[in-house]
Amino acid sequence: YQRRVHGNQTAFPDGIRAVADYVHARGLKLGIYTDRGVFTCAGRPGSLNHVQVDAATFAAWGVDYLKEDSCWASPFHDDAFEEYGNMRDALNATGRPIYLSLCGWNAWYAPQGAVLGNSWRISRDVNAWPDVWNAVRINENLATYAGPGAWNDPDMLVGSSPHAAVHLTAAQSRTQFGLWAVMAAPLLIGSNILNLSAYDLETYTNAEVIAVNQDRLGKQGMVVSGSCPPAPNKTESSSILDCTQIWGRPLVDGAVAVAMVNWGPANTTVTCDSACLERMGLFPAPVTVRDLWARQTLPGTHRNLTFTVAGGGGSMMLRVASAT
Repeated sequence: YQRRVHGNQTAFPDGIRAVADYVHARGLKLGIYTDRGVFTCAGRPGSLNHVQVDAATFAAWGVDYLKEDSCWASPFHDDAFEEYGNMRDALNATGRPIYLSLCGWNAWYAPQGAVLGNSWRISRDVNAWPDVWNAVRINENLATYAGPGAWNDPDMLVGSSPHAAVHLTAAQSRTQFGLWAVMAAPLLIGSNILNLSAYDLETYTNAEVIAVNQDRLGKQGMVVSGSCPPAPNKTESSSILDCTQIWGRPLVDGAVAVAMVNWGPANTTVTCDSACLERMGLFPAPVTVRDLWARQTLPGTHRNLTFTVAGGGGSMMLRVASAT
């Protein structure tokens, strides 16, 4: 006999299946959480030694997305790979398509991630701006491991509401969203969606930025220019440098999504010159430029991109395409 997990009867008196039906009736998907260890990070039952019955339970409930954490679990790589592989196989055996999100908080998952699940956490939790910096710097070296159906996960989006326990400035929250879109990262809101500010709602519903994230080509963006030194490979860091970056992500129609980020404290001029454009496959032809946050196309054509980018985590989010 194996014990079977069940929903909190006070919070979900009709059970999780009823919640799933309610969510699905509104055209949405339902996610749920477990752990590959004995307990979850909150001390609830984990899936270790109960993988098959848990997977079958989640499928019977109508779950679409499963996050599997790594608290109370073995720290050894081989054990982690085996345990995540067991959950992958158990979910596949149910016959229900369930997105498997690995949560091991380390970049060493990336080389194995695509054979184990659909996304994998690459760094520690994002609770402040230095954590955003850390996740971005780690992800600079991991683009080759991402592709359709398999993504590097730099953690959840943090809003700008000052009443939240965890928050960023308005500019930083928008920069995070833009970078996550260019990095082809999962867009998971880590805020109370019932109390989103108008600013955060505008950020998270920008259809043009979301379209970058969901682009069918499925290529993760990369740093194409900037003043930041090369990121150390798979190394955690909290010391934000006074530097700028230009990220470029190729899109299925031949355009490129460009994020210009100012990590320093002061406003700075950031330029993507002809060499920068060439690295994105947009040279020597002139280009058209659309500002995705302003939802405006810049007049004329351009042979370089020059903008003043606000300090303290400001950014520009652009869609750049050949004018010919």
